[in-house]
Amino acid sequence: MLSRVVLSAAATAAPSLKTAAFLGPGVLQATRTFHTGQPHLAPVPPLPEYGGKVRHGLIPEEFFQYLYPKTGVTGPYVLGTGLILYALSKEIYVITGETITGLAIIGLYIFGIKKFGPSVAAFADKLNEQKLAQLEESKQASIKHIQDAVDMEKAQQALVQKRHYLFDVQRNNIALALEVAYRERLHRVYKEVKNRLDYQISVQNMMRRKEQEHMINWVEKHVVQSISAQQEKETIAKCIADLKLLAKKAQAQPVM
Repeated sequence: MLSRVVLSAAATAAPSLKTAAFLGPGVLQATRTFHTGQPHLAPVPPLPEYGGKVRHGLIPEEFFQYLYPKTGVTGPYVLGTGLILYALSKEIYVITGETITGLAIIGLYIFGIKKFGPSVAAFADKLNEQKLAQLEESKQASIKHIQDAVDMEKAQQALVQKRHYLFDVQRNNIALALEVAYRERLHRVYKEVKNRLDYQISVQNMMRRKEQEHMINWVEKHVVQSISAQQEKETIAKCIADLKLLAKKAQAQPVM
């Protein structure tokens, strides 16, 4: 019974499936673009932040969009139902106690997703936002560090462009140092020459003074030698007479 239903459904969908390609792994992603070049030569596309749309929590939307032009809106559902009925009628899949357990587990899984999915998703989004904030902070810190390095490099380049001013200052400093050394040596030469001239003047003054002293001593010696004893007595007597005359004059003057 079930096999006849499946065969009739397949016969109904056969005209629209004649031109359809065999359903392979690439059918669900037929609308997506894949890289065909070598990975190291082509840029890697960014990973999508959110997954594609699915129906019934499992079947991708691309599967339905692929079958709609060929089978219509009900085609994917008829195909899926027919395959399930065919597997059950031909006992490809036998319903056992494990099937019931699996259905119960699937039901619990769906219930858990519906019940706790939003809160878990919010918690995961919060963790993701925290990680993104940390990564953004580290990114901004790295950008700031690199920007500071770039600014420092630009400043160094500006200093390098102005290095001719430094060279001019150094040349001026060297010229001033040479001028100072020249003037110091010139002053030293002047002092040495002055000291020697002062020495020559001192020698000449000393010789003149010695000559004068010698001349005075010589004249005095010969004058003393030329004075006789009689002249000495007369001179002494005259001096005594002069002293007496001066004493009399002093006594004759009235006391004020």
